[in-house]
Amino acid sequence: MINNLILVGRLTEDPKIKTVSENVKVCNINLAVTRPFKDMTTGEYGVDFIPVTLWNGISRIAVDYCTKGDIIGIKGRIAHKFKEENGVNKHYIEVIGERITLIQLHKSKDGLKLIDDVDEFDEIPIVEKEDS
Repeated sequence: MINNLILVGRLTEDPKIKTVSENVKVCNINLAVTRPFKDMTTGEYGVDFIPVTLWNGISRIAVDYCTKGDIIGIKGRIAHKFKEENGVNKHYIEVIGERITLIQLHKSKDGLKLIDDVDEFDEIPIVEKEDS
């Protein structure tokens, strides 16, 4: 069985991390993902706002490096959850992010050189491992 999902979209707000327990952290983000077709009445592309849950290390990456408006890619899976509200069991679908790809970042955090700062002809330094 395969349960894989790939989303590419813009963050709708700055990611915020929450501590669930001593070693468990979670970050809930929303991705604005453009639909691949135009609306027949307006002639514009629609947008879906998809909630994604990131856990532990991946949540830390999102909080440390991403801000509102950044384009990121999420590889993850869909989870089916139950929640009881007023004595009634409700079913809902949740996207669990397992990997994050930073595609286009707008602000530099911690002095990192980001995509918007790179010139077309910048060279990438090659670091070789020294023999010990």
